[in-house]
Amino acid sequence: MVDALLPVVTLVLGFVASFLLELFRNRWTTRSTQDVRDAERRQAAHLERVAYEREGLRAVHAAMHDLLGRVNAIALPQAKAEAAGMDWRESEAGQELRAAAMHANVRCSHESALLLHPPLIEAVGRLTTAAYPMYWTRESGSDPSHRRDFFEANQVASRAIATRLRELYGEADG
Repeated sequence: MVDALLPVVTLVLGFVASFLLELFRNRWTTRSTQDVRDAERRQAAHLERVAYEREGLRAVHAAMHDLLGRVNAIALPQAKAEAAGMDWRESEAGQELRAAAMHANVRCSHESALLLHPPLIEAVGRLTTAAYPMYWTRESGSDPSHRRDFFEANQVASRAIATRLRELYGEADG
């Protein structure tokens, strides 16, 4: 009788062991597949964020470049007006230049509102604040302190963009 039960017990134990091994293998495979999918989703989300930030940085840099160009465009009409003893803002060209600089400043401010990095937002905010007297006052760019503040703010904002790009791409500061 023991000889007859031994093969049956061995068969039942084999089925139970096989069932349990298959159950654990399925759980392990499911967990591994889920971990891989989660990692892929995190990677895709990271790449989307980097692309979004990179595009925002590009837009802010273009807006800063436009602002710098618009502010610099004021220098010649201002010098001519000062030589004639007039206010550059009152001429037709002065009004257009002033409006263009103001528009570029607003664009720079709007583009910075979409950024995700607080130090960069602060740097661009400093630039737009320093740009205001460059196109709004009679002295504008002829006042050395205004010019210094504006161009220093532009350098700080440009460096902040470069630093953030290095951070996004995992490069060490250098």
